[in-house]
Amino acid sequence: MTPVLVSVDKAGDLKFGRKKCRLHKKDEVVKVAKKYGVPNAEKKTVNKLCSYIKARAKNSMNNVPLAKLYPEAAKKQVAAKKRAEKKALDKKVAANFMKGMTTKIASPKRIITIVKVTPSKKAKSINKEEATKRIDRMKISGSNKNKLYEMMYLNQRSPRHVVRVARELARLR
Repeated sequence: MTPVLVSVDKAGDLKFGRKKCRLHKKDEVVKVAKKYGVPNAEKKTVNKLCSYIKARAKNSMNNVPLAKLYPEAAKKQVAAKKRAEKKALDKKVAANFMKGMTTKIASPKRIITIVKVTPSKKAKSINKEEATKRIDRMKISGSNKNKLYEMMYLNQRSPRHVVRVARELARLR
């Protein structure tokens, strides 16, 4: 028979390969349970079998440190940890150096004044006739005036917006 990789994940669930024990079919779990010496494996439920195997696996297999199983990965991990510690130490040294080089200057005391804010008056709405009168008084070329009137009377823009655009056009002239 092929060996089955049995492990316990971080959440504490028993796994066969990549799949959790409780997700396997009963006959697969029974085969693994027999390898671990569980008595009357056929008569027990999958959950009970998983708990038996988990107890046996913890006692037997999981006591081997990973560093012994994968020495190259352990060396890389140790080297990465040392680099991270050195980087953190360098940052700390630089921070302490900069702290020693600077001096604190007392900030001037702030004078807090309480200002009462009154809400501004809401702008009055403008009807089309009023907008037409205002646009007529502005120094704008005839074609631009016609375009503004057209926008307003075809209800493409509000009279207030058209007057605002007209002011900009007059200012740019």
